Amino acid sequence: MVQQYELYFILNPLLESKDITSEIDKVKSVLEAEIGATNLQVDEEGVRRMAYPIKKNSNGFYVLLNFELDLSNTTKISLLEKRFNVNDNVMRYLIVNKTEDNVKEQKQVIKETEITSHRDLNKGSKNKKCVVSYLGYQVIDYKDVELLEQFTSPYAKIFGKDRTGTKSKYQRKVSVAIKRARHMALMPFTTKHMEV
Repeated sequence: MVQQYELYFILNPLLESKDITSEIDKVKSVLEAEIGATNLQVDEEGVRRMAYPIKKNSNGFYVLLNFELDLSNTTKISLLEKRFNVNDNVMRYLIVNKTEDNVKEQKQVIKETEITSHRDLNKGSKNKKCVVSYLGYQVIDYKDVELLEQFTSPYAKIFGKDRTGTKSKYQRKVSVAIKRARHMALMPFTTKHMEV
């Protein structure tokens, strides 16, 4: 059985373009030669401003890598993690199993509507409705910061389901997505780094 994975990592923005290319090639060679990954797709997102500084850098070079891995090789992912942990050029990384999400994304039909947040949907009503199920999301992507920001307060705290009206299963997905976004410096942990 084939598992689908997503690798998202941040490289030091002070690297030259040839060094960035060589770092990406190293990751690809480890995935293909040592781990046995297939169907690699690389998306270089380029330099972006991070929500908080990492290693005294305010910007980072974001790279998204999708790959497939046979179920028998999934334990070898720890080799890649060890390489990332000793590499000073990689500031942050996240490996996510997307197998289940890809199945759910095929069922996902997002409504085209003017209502895009729980505030608009529940304005003036006592019985709150779940905005996630209303819009038709099956998968909450941690890279969709615009969607996730409505579930956090101005003080960077995650709202509870009683505040947003989100169903329990979607509230768990939203919380996980926000925590992943924070880890990858897409969203801030505290107000200290929030833009005013």
